[in-house]
Amino acid sequence: MIEIDTEKLNELRKVEFWENEYLESIFYSLSLDRQKMLEGFSTKEEIKEDWEEYLGDQTSSFATGSERIFYWLFNQFGKPNSSPVGSDMFFETYNAYVHIDIKTVTLSNIGDFRRNIFVGDNQNSYMGNINVRGKEPRPYKGHLPTYYTKSNGKKKICLTYFITILYDETNLDLQTILIMCMPNGLLNKVYGDKIISPGKNPGKIRFNYTSCPYFELLDERASRIKVLLWKEENMEESVEKKLSFIKELYERQDKS
Repeated sequence: MIEIDTEKLNELRKVEFWENEYLESIFYSLSLDRQKMLEGFSTKEEIKEDWEEYLGDQTSSFATGSERIFYWLFNQFGKPNSSPVGSDMFFETYNAYVHIDIKTVTLSNIGDFRRNIFVGDNQNSYMGNINVRGKEPRPYKGHLPTYYTKSNGKKKICLTYFITILYDETNLDLQTILIMCMPNGLLNKVYGDKIISPGKNPGKIRFNYTSCPYFELLDERASRIKVLLWKEENMEESVEKKLSFIKELYERQDKS
């Protein structure tokens, strides 16, 4: 972390405070609705004979179904915003604009899940450099603002979250579900460039969520990653070993 003056540090602590508050709120709400969520995911089984033969025709089939479940669960979270630039779900609350994007990853692509995830430019406000070994750093800036300014001049902070689902593409069994908070772009002074890495396409990024597992400025060192679901009974041993970082998070997580 670079040296930051006291006034700026207090502002950044406030950013992290609200990032954590909303992460806890999302996690708590979904934890309360955990059974409802699982029942929602299982509704596909009731009509399985009508869609099973077409599974795989559209790579986003599981993602589409998953998004429907979370739209349903978040229907009272805040006021939806119709901005064309943003995440799958975009809400306004009394003091923030909150982006929540749903991502699904298959076991065959577990490498796209273990340490980092793809994030779109329209899904984050981060700014920094994309560092590629042997090449000049490439400046990066997400398309979301760090603060939104309403037409009346009022400002509200931009908060970004990802709900990431790992599932077995052969039978659609859930493996684990994570909720993670990507730092607001103002926090580049705290996290630097370590939390972004090159995406598969030029100029695109991946969020290295394992490089920022905690809110660095909060005294309690709260986690930026919540494990909403860990279904060890569905996992092969090799998968569990690859997800050791997540398993450790789950075991340390307060499940009271």
